[in-house]
Amino acid sequence: MKSKLEEKDGDRGSKKKKDEEKSGIFASCSFSDLGLHPTLCQHLQERMGFEVATQIQAQAIPVVISGQHVLVNAATGTGKTIVYLAPIVHLLQMYEPRIERSHGTFALVLVPTRELCMQVYEILQKLLHRFHWIVPGYIMGGENRSKEKARLRKGINILIATPGRLLDHLRNTSSFAYEKLRWIVFDEADRILELGFGKAIEEILDILGSRHGASSTGENTTAKTFNVKRQNLLLSATLNDKVNQLANISLDNPIMVGLDKKISSEPPKPSVKKIAFLESDEEEIAEHVDMAANVGVESYNLPTQLIQKCVKVPCGLRLVALLSILRSLLERMPSQKIVVFLSTCDAVDFHYSLLSGFCWSANLQATEDPKLKFIGCKVFRLHGNMQHEDRKTSYQSFNSEKSALLLCTDVAARGLDFPKVRCIIQYDSPGEASEYVHRVGRTARLGEKGEALLFLQPVEIDYLHDLQKHGVSLNDYPLQKVLDSFPLPGQKHSNRKLISLEMHPWVLLLQKAVESFISSELKLKQLAKDAFCSWVRAYTAHRGELKKIFMVKKLHLGHAAKSFGLKDQPSLVGRSFKTQEKKRKRDLRQHRKPSKKPRLSVKERQLVKQTIANMYQERKISMVLV
Repeated sequence: MKSKLEEKDGDRGSKKKKDEEKSGIFASCSFSDLGLHPTLCQHLQERMGFEVATQIQAQAIPVVISGQHVLVNAATGTGKTIVYLAPIVHLLQMYEPRIERSHGTFALVLVPTRELCMQVYEILQKLLHRFHWIVPGYIMGGENRSKEKARLRKGINILIATPGRLLDHLRNTSSFAYEKLRWIVFDEADRILELGFGKAIEEILDILGSRHGASSTGENTTAKTFNVKRQNLLLSATLNDKVNQLANISLDNPIMVGLDKKISSEPPKPSVKKIAFLESDEEEIAEHVDMAANVGVESYNLPTQLIQKCVKVPCGLRLVALLSILRSLLERMPSQKIVVFLSTCDAVDFHYSLLSGFCWSANLQATEDPKLKFIGCKVFRLHGNMQHEDRKTSYQSFNSEKSALLLCTDVAARGLDFPKVRCIIQYDSPGEASEYVHRVGRTARLGEKGEALLFLQPVEIDYLHDLQKHGVSLNDYPLQKVLDSFPLPGQKHSNRKLISLEMHPWVLLLQKAVESFISSELKLKQLAKDAFCSWVRAYTAHRGELKKIFMVKKLHLGHAAKSFGLKDQPSLVGRSFKTQEKKRKRDLRQHRKPSKKPRLSVKERQLVKQTIANMYQERKISMVLV
């Protein structure tokens, strides 16, 4: 009886803790309290599952509705997309007479990646379910430009776009009607600038006549001619000098949401009826951006319900440890999604091919025993070098699956909301300190539980101290316990407790099986070599303070090759890479066909030397005579 009471108390305690965690994210108000249209509020609640607004939504939505320029700084997974889409839909549906497709574009949303473009478009489609006369659309790199041109000619009221493709259409598509453009939104502005779209954004603002202070140059013709009051919104999870510069040229006397002079780790507690905001000029924007940057040095803004652990593993055992952890997670909870971050496109391709094809026999002694796939779920990949259709298919397929594994680069680290992701594995450490926040932000979203694992080698442990400076502490992951949990024929669990990781029978057996599988597949072996070379190059490309922690000279390249299932010494792998580089340079020289100077004989060379000596002697005599 006592145990049952204790269980009930424990359930109440966990429920109370969960409610407290969610209360830090959600506000104590509904969407109708924020001034949104009742039909839109009902749709958000019934069809999209948003019962109450988040803190950032409660702060920002009334300001966006008021028509003022806004700078929003909030953590990942707090519902920033609804912050700008809901007010835009609310205001557009109020137009009398109703807007039509032929009226052109009223709202423009700029996003950094194709995947985020598709995600925002899908959310927008759901929002517009009851406002069918408002036409959404998207344009992005990789899509058929002619088809996009046709859609723009017919008219798109709310347009989601990537910067490069938008600039292309602004320059070359004369039928693109944006004369009535009222809103320009920069979603994930920091990532847009990191990807090198700064100049493109400036040119877009010039063409659209929305560059702050550009009226004197005569470039603001669009807004002047059609007398449209513009409202620009800038949303970013992190603030830096580049974002500050973009805010200065795109925002006019903005209201800042998510920035407070009083630095506090507690969540904001906005009052819906009376919200205290900061109005400031450009100098104050810079001041608050600098302040936010300094806060970032002290503390990362991460969900309290996120469980963070560190997997400390020697370099040569990284691959075996990854495979073991993935198998353990999927056996413990079959219906879950896992995202694994790697540093390069080649590494993604190699691990994708390995996990998709590597099979394992349940009975290791039975040679005729049928082999099953080592990872019993669907595996997907996502990186920037994939064809557009392949990227689109991978993104949509992973979203629709109940149990799946996604291998990706940092292209998936920003803004993407993968549903029901329970675990993030950073197999390769992030190149920048701030990327840690964005990677783990793919889980534990909107109050849900989540787990994040970070792989570190013994020579990289100083990175934990760097994270501690930002208020992030990681517990040790019980890797030995996970390895001991796998059964081996003829072995007892008690015999493996005090064995080192390098000599663990499961590790030795699995490493041997992986190396044998890779060496038997020529294509996979080449992928492993390419992945190793690109991984070493990426390791040298860490930025800022991380350069002092992640140093190639500290690595044992033989062990690094082992982590890609290669039996070859790194010199052999490096030699093949150098041979290809020499061949490329030789082909380049042959293509140029440089003119060959004729080779002189021995007598001719002696004659040239004698002639030069005589000339020198004559010059010497003439100088004496003068």
